[in-house]
Amino acid sequence: MKINGLRFRYVNYACYEVILPNGKVIVVDPCIDMGDKLPQEYRRKDVSFKNSDFTGADYIIISHTHEDHTLEVGYLAKKYKSKIIVGAMSALSFAEAYDLNTDQVYPCFPNEYFIFEDFKIEVFRGKHTFNRAGQTIGQRINNPMHERENEYERLASIYGSIEYCDYLITTNENVRIFICGGQPQWFYFTNVDDIVREKAPNIVIRQSSSKYTPEEFGRHMGFFGPQLVLPLHQDGLTRSPIDCTVDEWFERANSELKRINSSTRILNPEPFRWYTVYMGVQED
Repeated sequence: MKINGLRFRYVNYACYEVILPNGKVIVVDPCIDMGDKLPQEYRRKDVSFKNSDFTGADYIIISHTHEDHTLEVGYLAKKYKSKIIVGAMSALSFAEAYDLNTDQVYPCFPNEYFIFEDFKIEVFRGKHTFNRAGQTIGQRINNPMHERENEYERLASIYGSIEYCDYLITTNENVRIFICGGQPQWFYFTNVDDIVREKAPNIVIRQSSSKYTPEEFGRHMGFFGPQLVLPLHQDGLTRSPIDCTVDEWFERANSELKRINSSTRILNPEPFRWYTVYMGVQED
Protein backbone atom coordinates (compact mmCIF):
# COMPACT_ATOMS: atom_id res chain seq x y z
CA MET A 1 0.00 0.00 0.00
CA LYS A 2 1.39 3.39 -1.04
CA ILE A 3 0.46 6.51 0.90
CA ASN A 4 0.33 9.63 -1.27
CA GLY A 5 3.68 11.39 -1.25
CA LEU A 6 5.25 14.40 -2.86
CA ARG A 7 6.90 14.68 -6.26
CA PHE A 8 9.89 16.75 -7.25
CA ARG A 9 12.23 17.46 -10.10
CA TYR A 10 15.51 19.33 -10.38
CA VAL A 11 15.69 21.99 -13.08
CA ASN A 12 19.07 23.77 -12.87
CA TYR A 13 21.34 25.65 -10.48
CA ALA A 14 19.30 25.72 -7.25
CA CYS A 15 15.86 25.33 -8.84
CA TYR A 16 13.52 22.55 -7.73
CA GLU A 17 9.84 22.09 -8.52
CA VAL A 18 7.92 20.28 -5.75
CA ILE A 19 4.35 19.01 -6.03
CA LEU A 20 2.67 18.44 -2.67
CA PRO A 21 0.30 15.50 -2.16
CA ASN A 22 -2.68 17.84 -2.62
CA GLY A 23 -1.37 18.99 -6.02
CA LYS A 24 -0.14 22.45 -4.99
CA VAL A 25 3.23 23.39 -6.47
CA ILE A 26 6.26 24.99 -4.82
CA VAL A 27 9.09 26.31 -6.99
CA VAL A 28 12.40 26.98 -5.26
CA ASP A 29 14.78 29.58 -6.77
CA PRO A 30 13.32 29.59 -10.30
CA CYS A 31 16.00 29.94 -12.96
CA ILE A 32 16.33 27.65 -15.95
CA ASP A 33 19.42 28.92 -17.75
CA MET A 34 21.72 31.93 -17.46
CA GLY A 35 22.88 31.35 -21.03
CA ASP A 36 25.31 34.00 -22.27
CA LYS A 37 25.29 35.66 -18.84
CA LEU A 38 27.78 32.94 -17.82
CA PRO A 39 31.32 32.30 -19.10
CA GLN A 40 31.33 29.78 -21.95
CA GLU A 41 32.84 26.95 -19.88
CA TYR A 42 29.98 27.11 -17.34
CA ARG A 43 27.07 27.09 -19.80
CA ARG A 44 24.92 23.99 -20.09
CA LYS A 45 24.50 22.47 -23.51
CA ASP A 46 21.34 20.45 -22.83
CA VAL A 47 18.74 22.96 -21.60
CA SER A 48 15.56 22.22 -23.56
CA PHE A 49 13.28 23.09 -20.61
CA LYS A 50 11.23 26.31 -20.98
CA ASN A 51 9.42 28.42 -18.38
CA SER A 52 6.13 27.23 -19.85
CA ASP A 53 7.16 23.66 -18.89
CA PHE A 54 6.75 24.32 -15.16
CA THR A 55 3.72 22.45 -13.81
CA GLY A 56 2.70 25.46 -11.73
CA ALA A 57 3.93 27.82 -9.06
CA ASP A 58 1.39 28.31 -6.29
CA TYR A 59 4.36 29.26 -4.10
CA ILE A 60 7.81 30.57 -4.99
CA ILE A 61 10.58 30.42 -2.39
CA ILE A 62 13.64 32.61 -2.92
CA SER A 63 16.87 31.94 -1.01
CA HIS A 64 18.48 35.16 -2.29
CA THR A 65 17.99 37.53 -5.18
CA HIS A 66 20.81 36.69 -7.57
CA GLU A 67 19.62 36.13 -11.13
CA ASP A 68 20.58 32.46 -11.19
CA HIS A 69 17.88 32.02 -8.49
CA THR A 70 15.20 34.40 -9.81
CA LEU A 71 15.12 34.81 -13.60
CA GLU A 72 11.78 33.05 -14.12
CA VAL A 73 9.98 34.79 -11.21
CA GLY A 74 8.21 37.41 -13.30
CA TYR A 75 6.76 34.89 -15.74
CA LEU A 76 5.67 32.40 -13.07
CA ALA A 77 4.24 34.99 -10.67
CA LYS A 78 2.04 36.53 -13.35
CA LYS A 79 0.88 33.20 -14.80
CA TYR A 80 0.15 31.44 -11.51
CA LYS A 81 -0.53 34.38 -9.12
CA SER A 82 2.16 32.88 -6.87
CA LYS A 83 2.76 33.64 -3.22
CA ILE A 84 6.45 34.62 -3.09
CA ILE A 85 8.57 34.25 0.05
CA VAL A 86 11.75 36.36 -0.03
CA GLY A 87 14.10 38.07 2.43
CA ALA A 88 12.81 41.42 3.71
CA MET A 89 15.98 43.38 2.89
CA SER A 90 15.81 42.41 -0.78
CA ALA A 91 12.03 42.39 -1.17
CA LEU A 92 11.42 45.93 -2.45
CA SER A 93 14.09 45.99 -5.16
CA PHE A 94 13.22 42.38 -6.07
CA ALA A 95 9.51 43.23 -6.45
CA GLU A 96 10.34 46.27 -8.57
CA ALA A 97 12.81 44.33 -10.72
CA TYR A 98 10.18 41.73 -11.66
CA ASP A 99 7.16 44.08 -11.55
CA LEU A 100 5.43 41.96 -8.90
CA ASN A 101 2.03 42.58 -7.35
CA THR A 102 2.76 43.55 -3.73
CA ASP A 103 -0.06 41.31 -2.50
CA GLN A 104 1.95 38.32 -3.76
CA VAL A 105 5.15 39.17 -1.88
CA TYR A 106 5.82 37.91 1.66
CA PRO A 107 8.99 39.61 2.96
CA CYS A 108 10.49 37.49 5.71
CA PHE A 109 12.94 37.88 8.56
CA PRO A 110 15.01 35.15 10.26
CA ASN A 111 13.25 33.31 13.09
CA GLU A 112 9.75 34.02 11.84
CA TYR A 113 7.30 31.70 10.13
CA PHE A 114 4.25 31.73 7.92
CA ILE A 115 1.39 29.24 8.05
CA PHE A 116 -0.16 28.88 4.62
CA GLU A 117 -3.06 26.65 3.65
CA ASP A 118 -0.69 23.97 2.33
CA PHE A 119 2.35 24.08 4.62
CA LYS A 120 4.18 25.94 7.35
CA ILE A 121 7.50 27.63 6.49
CA GLU A 122 10.14 28.75 8.99
CA VAL A 123 12.92 31.18 8.08
CA PHE A 124 16.56 31.09 9.21
CA ARG A 125 19.55 33.30 8.55
CA GLY A 126 21.86 31.87 5.89
CA LYS A 127 25.03 33.09 4.23
CA HIS A 128 26.06 33.20 0.60
CA THR A 129 29.19 31.44 -0.59
CA PHE A 130 32.33 33.55 -0.98
CA ASN A 131 31.66 36.07 -3.74
CA ARG A 132 35.27 37.08 -4.14
CA ALA A 133 37.92 37.11 -1.44
CA GLY A 134 38.60 40.60 -0.11
CA GLN A 135 36.02 42.34 -2.33
CA THR A 136 34.30 45.32 -0.69
CA ILE A 137 30.64 46.12 -1.21
CA GLY A 138 31.69 49.20 -3.21
CA GLN A 139 33.66 47.00 -5.58
CA ARG A 140 30.70 44.65 -5.75
CA ILE A 141 28.34 47.51 -6.61
CA ASN A 142 30.65 48.82 -9.33
CA ASN A 143 31.36 45.39 -10.80
CA PRO A 144 30.30 45.41 -14.49
CA MET A 145 28.49 42.13 -13.79
CA HIS A 146 25.88 44.19 -11.94
CA GLU A 147 25.25 46.68 -14.73
CA ARG A 148 21.57 46.53 -15.63
CA GLU A 149 19.16 48.65 -17.65
CA ASN A 150 16.83 48.46 -14.67
CA GLU A 151 18.26 49.96 -11.46
CA TYR A 152 16.08 47.68 -9.33
CA GLU A 153 17.51 44.60 -11.04
CA ARG A 154 20.98 45.88 -10.15
CA LEU A 155 20.01 46.46 -6.52
CA ALA A 156 18.33 43.07 -6.22
CA SER A 157 21.49 41.41 -7.53
CA ILE A 158 23.63 43.30 -5.00
CA TYR A 159 21.30 42.55 -2.08
CA GLY A 160 21.52 38.89 -3.07
CA SER A 161 25.16 38.92 -1.98
CA ILE A 162 24.26 40.12 1.53
CA GLU A 163 20.93 38.51 2.40
CA TYR A 164 20.45 34.75 2.28
CA CYS A 165 17.58 32.78 3.82
CA ASP A 166 17.39 29.10 4.72
CA TYR A 167 13.91 27.57 5.07
CA LEU A 168 12.14 24.67 6.73
CA ILE A 169 8.92 23.56 5.03
CA THR A 170 6.56 21.36 7.04
CA THR A 171 3.79 19.96 4.84
CA ASN A 172 0.30 19.21 6.10
CA GLU A 173 1.37 15.55 6.17
CA ASN A 174 4.29 16.48 8.49
CA VAL A 175 6.99 15.92 5.90
CA ARG A 176 9.83 18.31 6.76
CA ILE A 177 12.04 19.74 4.00
CA PHE A 178 15.03 21.90 4.96
CA ILE A 179 16.56 24.09 2.23
CA CYS A 180 20.00 25.53 2.96
CA GLY A 181 22.79 27.00 0.85
CA GLY A 182 26.19 28.53 1.35
CA GLN A 183 29.66 27.18 2.06
CA PRO A 184 30.50 24.39 4.47
CA GLN A 185 29.38 25.52 7.90
CA TRP A 186 32.90 25.85 9.30
CA PHE A 187 33.53 28.85 6.99
CA TYR A 188 30.86 30.94 8.72
CA PHE A 189 28.84 29.56 11.62
CA THR A 190 27.41 26.28 12.85
CA ASN A 191 23.80 27.41 13.41
CA VAL A 192 22.73 25.31 10.45
CA ASP A 193 23.92 22.17 12.26
CA ASP A 194 21.93 23.00 15.38
CA ILE A 195 18.84 23.90 13.35
CA VAL A 196 18.87 20.66 11.37
CA ARG A 197 19.47 18.47 14.40
CA GLU A 198 16.65 20.20 16.30
CA LYS A 199 14.12 20.25 13.43
CA ALA A 200 14.94 16.71 12.18
CA PRO A 201 13.87 17.15 8.54
CA ASN A 202 13.11 14.13 6.36
CA ILE A 203 14.59 15.79 3.28
CA VAL A 204 17.49 18.24 3.11
CA ILE A 205 18.13 20.28 -0.04
CA ARG A 206 21.70 21.38 0.54
CA GLN A 207 24.31 23.25 -1.50
CA SER A 208 27.01 20.91 -2.73
CA SER A 209 30.12 23.04 -2.58
CA SER A 210 33.51 22.50 -4.17
CA LYS A 211 34.88 23.60 -0.78
CA TYR A 212 33.97 20.11 0.50
CA THR A 213 35.59 16.87 -0.47
CA PRO A 214 32.89 14.29 -1.31
CA GLU A 215 33.74 12.48 1.91
CA GLU A 216 33.35 15.65 3.99
CA PHE A 217 29.99 16.33 2.37
CA GLY A 218 28.88 12.77 3.10
CA ARG A 219 29.88 13.01 6.77
CA HIS A 220 28.16 16.37 7.09
CA MET A 221 24.93 15.01 5.63
CA GLY A 222 25.22 12.01 7.92
CA PHE A 223 25.39 14.38 10.89
CA PHE A 224 22.25 16.12 9.60
CA GLY A 225 20.56 12.72 9.57
CA PRO A 226 17.69 13.09 7.07
CA GLN A 227 16.46 10.14 5.04
CA LEU A 228 17.18 11.92 1.76
CA VAL A 229 19.57 14.68 0.63
CA LEU A 230 19.02 16.54 -2.64
CA PRO A 231 21.94 18.71 -3.77
CA LEU A 232 21.69 22.16 -5.25
CA HIS A 233 24.20 24.04 -7.38
CA GLN A 234 25.80 20.82 -8.57
CA ASP A 235 27.01 22.92 -11.50
CA GLY A 236 29.59 24.39 -9.11
CA LEU A 237 31.22 20.99 -8.68
CA THR A 238 32.64 21.26 -12.20
CA ARG A 239 35.08 23.74 -10.61
CA SER A 240 36.00 21.33 -7.81
CA PRO A 241 39.70 20.50 -7.38
CA ILE A 242 38.61 16.87 -6.91
CA ASP A 243 39.41 14.95 -10.11
CA CYS A 244 36.11 13.17 -10.76
CA THR A 245 32.78 13.67 -12.51
CA VAL A 246 29.78 15.08 -10.65
CA ASP A 247 28.18 11.62 -10.52
CA GLU A 248 31.40 10.16 -9.12
CA TRP A 249 31.54 12.97 -6.56
CA PHE A 250 28.15 11.93 -5.15
CA GLU A 251 29.01 8.22 -5.37
CA ARG A 252 31.99 8.93 -3.12
CA ALA A 253 29.81 10.94 -0.72
CA ASN A 254 27.34 8.04 -0.49
CA SER A 255 30.18 5.57 0.02
CA GLU A 256 31.28 7.65 3.00
CA LEU A 257 27.73 7.56 4.40
CA LYS A 258 27.77 3.77 4.16
CA ARG A 259 31.22 3.62 5.78
CA ILE A 260 29.99 5.56 8.83
CA ASN A 261 26.82 3.41 9.01
CA SER A 262 24.48 6.29 8.23
CA SER A 263 21.11 5.50 6.62
CA THR A 264 21.08 8.95 4.96
CA ARG A 265 21.46 8.83 1.19
CA ILE A 266 22.19 11.53 -1.39
CA LEU A 267 20.38 11.53 -4.73
CA ASN A 268 21.90 13.45 -7.62
CA PRO A 269 18.68 13.89 -9.61
CA GLU A 270 18.67 13.88 -13.37
CA PRO A 271 17.55 17.33 -14.56
CA PHE A 272 13.86 17.62 -15.54
CA ARG A 273 13.05 14.05 -14.44
CA TRP A 274 10.22 13.53 -11.92
CA TYR A 275 10.80 11.58 -8.70
CA THR A 276 8.25 10.55 -6.04
CA VAL A 277 8.85 10.35 -2.29
CA TYR A 278 6.22 8.34 -0.42
CA MET A 279 5.59 6.14 2.59
CA GLY A 280 4.48 2.59 1.95
CA VAL A 281 3.69 -0.70 3.62
CA GLN A 282 4.22 -4.12 2.07
CA GLU A 283 3.92 -7.64 3.36
CA ASP A 284 7.14 -9.53 4.06
